Amino acid sequence: MDDPNADAAALLWEQARQQLGQQSADLDLLRTRAVAMLSVAALVAGLFGARLPAAHTSDRAVGFMIAALALFAASVVLAVTVAVPRRNWEFTFKLDLLIARVDAGEAEPADVTRNLAAWAEAARRNNARTMSRLYLWFRLVCLLVGLQVVAWMAVLI
Repeated sequence: MDDPNADAAALLWEQARQQLGQQSADLDLLRTRAVAMLSVAALVAGLFGARLPAAHTSDRAVGFMIAALALFAASVVLAVTVAVPRRNWEFTFKLDLLIARVDAGEAEPADVTRNLAAWAEAARRNNARTMSRLYLWFRLVCLLVGLQVVAWMAVLI
């Protein structure tokens, strides 16, 4: 006869595994987007910077140039911060303890799958805090690139 706890634990483990896998995919996508925004920021700076007047720019234009370059620098720092891999992500588990318990005959399949599900959920929660920060920084990169375009346009007007 099937153990309902084992079935429930298996369902929990499968769901937790899927959520952790989705979180890992979301992180990869966010990093790809950050690199794309870094490319956009560089393209904007290159295109607008190449159209600057050669000489006799007004103080106002110089101020907007400085602002545009500062916005570019800030967007680069934030995009690199999002894109660079960090330690302390939890997408896998150290299974030594469970392996030892299984080898010693002290763990039932329901216990193993329930523990794996609990570890996966704890990892997802820990990763979610960092992901929230990275998404905030990515939104700031997008905002800074938009403001950079406005600043460059103000230089050219």
